[in-house]
Amino acid sequence: MSLIRVSADNPAALLAAAVLLFVLGVVGIASLPIQMLPNLEYPEININTSWRNAAPQEVEVNIVEPQETVLRQVPGVVEMSSNVRAGNGNINLRFDVGTDLQQAMLDVLNALNRAQPAPPDADEPSIQVGGGDFPVATLLVHPQIATPGTDVTQFQRVIEAYVEPALMQIDGVRSVDLRSQRDSLVLINFDPYRAAALGVQVTDIANTVMRAVNSTGGLASVGRRQYTVRFLGGFDLDQLGELIVARPNNQAIRLREVADITTELYPRSGFMYRTGFPAYYISVQGKYGANTVSILDDVNQTIDELNAGPLAEDDLQIVLSFDASVHIRRAIGLVNGNLVLGVFLALGVLWWFLRGWRATLMIATTIPFSLLSSLLVLSLLDRSLNVVSLAGLAFAVGLVLDAAIIVQENIVRLRQTGMSPSQAAREGPSQVVGALFASTITSIAIFLPILFMQGLEGQLFADLALTLSVAVITSFIAAITVLPVASSHFSSDQLAVDRLSGLWDTITQRIVRLTNTPQLRAKWIVSLLLAPALVTWLLAPKLDFLPKADADGVQVFFSMPEGIPLSTIENELILKVIDRLQPHVDGDVGPGIRGYNLYSFGSNATGIFIYPRDPREAPELMERLRDEILVGLPGAKPFVSRASLLNIGISGGRNIDIDLQGPELTALMAAAKVGQDAMHERFEDWSVRAQPGVSLSRPELQLVPDDLRITQAGLDRGGVADAVRAFTGGLSAGRYFDGNESMDVLIWSGAWDTPEELAGVPIYTPQSGIQVIGELANIERAVGPTQLRRVNGQRTVTLQVLPPPDMTIEDALNTIRTEIGPILRDALPDDAEIFYRGTADQLDAAVTDMSKNFALAVLLLALIMAVMFRSVKDSLIVLLVMPLAIVGGVIGLQVLNLFTYQSLELLTMIGFIILLGLVVNNAILLVHQTRAAEREGLNRADAVAQAIRIRTRPIFMSTLTSVCGMLPLMLVPGAGSEIYRGLATVIVGGMSVSAVFTLLLLPSILRIGESKRTVAANPIKLRENVLAQARMTS
Repeated sequence: MSLIRVSADNPAALLAAAVLLFVLGVVGIASLPIQMLPNLEYPEININTSWRNAAPQEVEVNIVEPQETVLRQVPGVVEMSSNVRAGNGNINLRFDVGTDLQQAMLDVLNALNRAQPAPPDADEPSIQVGGGDFPVATLLVHPQIATPGTDVTQFQRVIEAYVEPALMQIDGVRSVDLRSQRDSLVLINFDPYRAAALGVQVTDIANTVMRAVNSTGGLASVGRRQYTVRFLGGFDLDQLGELIVARPNNQAIRLREVADITTELYPRSGFMYRTGFPAYYISVQGKYGANTVSILDDVNQTIDELNAGPLAEDDLQIVLSFDASVHIRRAIGLVNGNLVLGVFLALGVLWWFLRGWRATLMIATTIPFSLLSSLLVLSLLDRSLNVVSLAGLAFAVGLVLDAAIIVQENIVRLRQTGMSPSQAAREGPSQVVGALFASTITSIAIFLPILFMQGLEGQLFADLALTLSVAVITSFIAAITVLPVASSHFSSDQLAVDRLSGLWDTITQRIVRLTNTPQLRAKWIVSLLLAPALVTWLLAPKLDFLPKADADGVQVFFSMPEGIPLSTIENELILKVIDRLQPHVDGDVGPGIRGYNLYSFGSNATGIFIYPRDPREAPELMERLRDEILVGLPGAKPFVSRASLLNIGISGGRNIDIDLQGPELTALMAAAKVGQDAMHERFEDWSVRAQPGVSLSRPELQLVPDDLRITQAGLDRGGVADAVRAFTGGLSAGRYFDGNESMDVLIWSGAWDTPEELAGVPIYTPQSGIQVIGELANIERAVGPTQLRRVNGQRTVTLQVLPPPDMTIEDALNTIRTEIGPILRDALPDDAEIFYRGTADQLDAAVTDMSKNFALAVLLLALIMAVMFRSVKDSLIVLLVMPLAIVGGVIGLQVLNLFTYQSLELLTMIGFIILLGLVVNNAILLVHQTRAAEREGLNRADAVAQAIRIRTRPIFMSTLTSVCGMLPLMLVPGAGSEIYRGLATVIVGGMSVSAVFTLLLLPSILRIGESKRTVAANPIKLRENVLAQARMTS
């Protein structure tokens, strides 16, 4: 082969190329961003529209449904889901992976321009491209000396002036979200009794304030100058009270006579506690592809500067609540350690076989070349250094030695025939390059489908396939170029004696005897093909979506009745929880708690994130939380779970959504209640939440207008509705700009505390004078939804199910469909339907995609080997070793489950695909060597025997180096090890079983149809035949 000759003739150029690769690889490492996971692209667009104080029903009718009507026409939308809450409507559009989101954004904007106009006091829709946005860091600002009742928003100006700008200046930060921020407003607090007595209507105040704006009349030419004509109808705050709002009986009534005008903050929408004290919550979002660890290093430095500077002057302190770099460093450090340990184990195996450090180190040179090449390619393709890509490098440690072992073994074999080192270095690679090229191509063919997989699984695991592909290609090139040159210059003149030669003779003798008759061969073929299929069918583990990947933290979500005020949640729940957690924080009671974040943004968004002092005590802490700490809290049911390193969906992407769809909301809620109760009764350790709830539980005061009385009073429904808004949440009257910020202007009166007092609030009417609300409308108590959910334009109630950590998604889904599905179907009306979404439909799609890729990989292998061998029969013979590999992987998983839980999740499934490309390499070597010997004149039996004798040692050597290189990934526990543990187990088990039984299966198949005369099973004679054949070949 020309490449072999060129490298042998130009060692200096080869050395220069190697040094260049080394330098570029090191540069590539330095430029790679460090993250926990690969960059994930979420093909989603979110449309969020706020309408202050509007009930969910009004938001649905006036905002969400009109938007959905036009958004259905956007090309490429796979699913449209809407969540409607009081004062807010959110629509999520999910597209196919690979969709041009910029074009989709333009399509969404064009569609919204055609939508029915929103109410005048509703905000403009806010559009965000992408989803799954998790912060790289969360920070909390709190007073150095504080009490539980401290209002942290009093420090908002300091935070806006110093903290937000400092964080935004950090390289890689995309946005800083002040989650505890409360906007300013101009509050016109009017007295309804005085206003009614003076003949002032609420609409008089609103119209006067809204029309008091500056306006431009245009341009006018006066003499030789052109003037801009402006009407200064606007106001300053100190002038606002002088506006004349009404002139009853020709008497001017000014705003200050009926109202007080102040600048205030909006009421808080939520609160946060940091280890028992109120805190101001800030989240930091990183740019796509940014170096998370670098960002957090800069964040920590900024925190130190802020705490020593401007915050110290106000007795404030900022702390890092969530530091993703801690988990990233720990997880990546573990993979790095496993990689190094795998290298030493693989080299130890090599030395044990070769018993010479020179030969061992020459073969080991392929490791740095392969790994540095992979890192360089990752850098060139703008990938990141993450747990998955590093795991790929760790897997590659053993694999990249295979080609070098085969080449070195053949060089040594030729030198044993009397060849000089330089001649053996030229001839050795040439004799095996065809088989090595075939095995390299088959490995790449296996990895290619993974690179082009669609969906979340493709994005997560493409880096793994990429690093393995580059490493295998580089190892092949290094084996036929670098290794022969090194062997010719640095090999010892005295060849090391193979101390295991007798073992290889014995193995060859045994295999020849065990396959010596047609009956024996038939027995082995049938048993080694049928038994793996049967064992695989019996022991195949259940399917899961993603690995568990437990984080250090424990998360708690509280389910509470709707409509509970924040003050009640704080006083009756939060402060009690703080008291119960304090002994664990102080260390008086175990397990200890290092800190916690306790938050509430309403009754349906209240929870805790707890950091154990010792992460190993997290399971014990979870048990204490369930059984003691969170027991007996009034009106609150806690759901405790382990946090996940995979920031994907709920609880690391393990949620099953049962969508109940139909036109009648109450019927859907009733059915959801039946299903929820059935699951709680049958499965005590399952978490089941209903969205938007199982009943209409939000208290409402419904004012039913009396049209006759309203028209007699000279009003209309709109005028009464404006008055009701002013008496409750406030009536919008435009915006005011003070030169620095723009603020809402709100007309409001807190003149009542009970429904009876509301009925007695007076308003002035043009025809009937002073009337009270109760005379114009009937007040009724009722209940309504706190939240509405719509999926693809249909009202939906969703049961979100989180199965226990030790149950696979497949088991949970089968249980739900068989036990809960019929119960739900019976409880639903005939026009309602059940859909399984969330992880359920993602798992189905992923398994379908994986099955297609598995079939494609097998087809590619068959076609490539058919071309390489120029024989379809030989290609099929090689493929017959696959069942042995698959059963080995299944057995490996079952053995692992004896010690720790391991399911068949997506990355483990990919392990089976990768395994196919690895195990056929041994079969390729055996078939290739057999056919080569037959072409040289040996009969079938002698050719098979010679192939076994020549290839057994390199097969065991390459298999053991690969297995030992991956053993740390399978056995060493730690942060993130669950992500790749299953994959490593599959490959270790599959390669181990396949390596042993391939030596029985393939000789049995290859010897079919041979003449009755077989090779003598004399190992001494056999070894002499092998050496003689090697001399003849060379």
